[in-house]
Amino acid sequence: MAQAPLETCEICVSAPYSSYCLDCKQYYCENCKVLHSRQTLFANHKFKETSDFIPEVKSKCTDHNEELFCVPCDVLVCVRCVSEKHNGHKLSHLKDIIVQLKTKIEQEILTKINKSSGNVFWLKQNLSAFNGEVEAVIKSITEEGNEIKSMVDQYTAKQIASFQEQARKESERLKSILSYNETNIDKAYVLENRKKSLGGQRNDGTLIETLISLNQDIERLEVRSLPKFSSITYIPKLVDENDIRQLLGSYELCEFQTGTTENPEKRHRGIFYQCSNCGNQKKDNPNKAYSSNHFTCCQMTMERQINK
Repeated sequence: MAQAPLETCEICVSAPYSSYCLDCKQYYCENCKVLHSRQTLFANHKFKETSDFIPEVKSKCTDHNEELFCVPCDVLVCVRCVSEKHNGHKLSHLKDIIVQLKTKIEQEILTKINKSSGNVFWLKQNLSAFNGEVEAVIKSITEEGNEIKSMVDQYTAKQIASFQEQARKESERLKSILSYNETNIDKAYVLENRKKSLGGQRNDGTLIETLISLNQDIERLEVRSLPKFSSITYIPKLVDENDIRQLLGSYELCEFQTGTTENPEKRHRGIFYQCSNCGNQKKDNPNKAYSSNHFTCCQMTMERQINK
């Protein structure tokens, strides 16, 4: 049965209407008209002043007061919209669409929760493994540093011992030369005293024989030339950070790739060492840091390789 248009706005149902939407087929007051036009979905709707417009009489089904939903266009439609703009489109009842959307939303939320929970579990597990790797690398670096320091201490002690032995021998040689010259001084004083004791003797044949004997003893007293005296200097070796770096092994930190759930140990599986002579290969332990010459083969350091 046909009904005449109400004199009040069909939206707020309180203020008197002043305009009619040609697209929605509804009466609007000025306030509701402004709000309606501001919505993006209805921005292109056209209005007519009710004083200049005589609308068609709307008809409603008295048996079904239901709204429809156009699936392809993703909008609510009425019977007039179906016949004019959505002819042949797939339509669904509003209640069915609401049930479908609620089910879909619930499933998507559950999926997000499960995925986020899985990410949290994986991150905690791998963070624990990562912290273990950090401790292992720190331990390896510390052990290697201590080993190198021990080697330096041993080498230093060996060098000092070797130097002290050479210095001892040189000191004994110099002391021997000193003792020889001190003995010569004593002998020279003895000869000088002998010479002084001849001062009161007569100039006769006996004196000549005594002088000849004294002169022979003086000639036999050998005063050797001193050798070039030993000197000791130490030339320190300039050591910089790069020299220290060459002694220690290196670490490799594989950056975390967002979106991957790869086992952390797999990040190291592509690293190995290969002999350039015979081709022999050895894999490293992912939880330990190695010095650059840790792996050897054919009496040479094996080269570090990375599978790509």
